[in-house]
Amino acid sequence: MTLLTLHAVRLLGFADTEAVAARFAQDRLAVESQLIDAGVNGLVTYSTFAGSSGWSLSSFGRTENERLLAQELDDAGARGAVLTVHDDFADLNTGVVEACSAIQLQTPDGEGAMDVLIGALSAWRPLEAQLAGVLPRFEGYSERLLNALKRAPEDTAWLTATDRDSFHRAWFELHEDLIATLGIQRA
Repeated sequence: MTLLTLHAVRLLGFADTEAVAARFAQDRLAVESQLIDAGVNGLVTYSTFAGSSGWSLSSFGRTENERLLAQELDDAGARGAVLTVHDDFADLNTGVVEACSAIQLQTPDGEGAMDVLIGALSAWRPLEAQLAGVLPRFEGYSERLLNALKRAPEDTAWLTATDRDSFHRAWFELHEDLIATLGIQRA
């Protein structure tokens, strides 16, 4: 089982083979084979829920993912860099969570939320560059966030919806990626 395949399942939560392969631009057939093997070994489960079928991590799979991430972090000598980026991200995260909540609840604060998200993306870009320099798998979050912001004027669902790669969804995944990499729990 490769780190990227197992980690894609973790980040996506529940996803079909196509989505797992696409997350880190891996070959679909190779990923399918890895997922089947991982299922046999108790790392992932395949299930159907509300008409959708997909893969999810077992508790054993989550433990293995954490072990592989820790090994990757140690091999790259990147713990300090990731900790620094995580600290800066945590400061940005508060504003993003508040902005997304205001948008979802349609409160008056929602009017300035787009500016908060644009600011968060601007602040994230150099952090992503630092991180991708030591762990290349972090590359691409900025593009996903920018894509969501570009589409939002036509459809505000691109800011917070869960049925697409919205700003909130990509940001949530980024947060999960950071804390999983560091082996810490979501606050």
